[in-house]
Amino acid sequence: MNGPSETVHELREKIIGLGEKSLRKSYYPELQKHIRALEEAYALLERKNAELESYLYVASHDLRSPLVNIQGFSARFGKQIAQIAQELEAMNLDGENNVRRANALELLAEKLPRSVEFILSNTAKMDSLLNGLLRISRTGRIVMSIKELDMNALVAACINTMSYEIEDLHARVSVAPLPPCYGDADLVSQVVSNLLGNALKYRSPDRTPNIAISGTHNQRKASYTIQDNGIGIAERHQTRIWDVFYRISDTAAAGEGLGLSIVKRIMDKHRGSVSLISQEGVGSAFTVTFPAEPFTESL
Repeated sequence: MNGPSETVHELREKIIGLGEKSLRKSYYPELQKHIRALEEAYALLERKNAELESYLYVASHDLRSPLVNIQGFSARFGKQIAQIAQELEAMNLDGENNVRRANALELLAEKLPRSVEFILSNTAKMDSLLNGLLRISRTGRIVMSIKELDMNALVAACINTMSYEIEDLHARVSVAPLPPCYGDADLVSQVVSNLLGNALKYRSPDRTPNIAISGTHNQRKASYTIQDNGIGIAERHQTRIWDVFYRISDTAAAGEGLGLSIVKRIMDKHRGSVSLISQEGVGSAFTVTFPAEPFTESL
């Protein structure tokens, strides 16, 4: 019995740091070395992330400039085509010249405008993608201005900026009284706008869009839910919708797969959370939870 008892005693001394064979004495320097290595690796990762965000910002910003030029040129070219078509239409030609005029009119009035529309739609898509990348980059770089937010006023402002689309779709948006929270007003507005925009974008073709916004709170957290009666999200997609560039559909209306990843990034920065309850064909409910008291931003 003495042997095993002594072994346990010796092990205990090693664990609590007593005796000459203490684990603290023998392994502490090694542990410290590993901790320093981890800290250096983390610092390197932080620097690389900052560099990547900087490159992303510069690349996205620089790529937008030629896109804006292409959009401007295409729009002006479209107007010029329309003017030429009007001039040809007004000409009074006979015989072979009249046939040529008809062919030119077909080219100018139908084929070229479709080509211009194709250019404009694709540049608009690329512009939307680059804007999303810029927003992702800025989210990591922004130093937040954290203050108490009147969510009733903030949500009303977001709805007002989308009022044309809401009216055009005959959508119904109801807002219950909302508790305040703490956060950066611009970033919180972006969260609300992205989720409200998704509720309109992924509406059901079989019914009028109906969106309900509500909120709850306790001493430390304030939660807000945006619920819709849209097409819903299949269960197989629900864990991946937060990934950058992940799209649940390849249709043009599906967007670039950036909106929800931006929402997730903003919520992480606020030490908050975002969750989803959705049923395909029924609708979705996104809930975002913010601090209800002052906090320091998450790095």
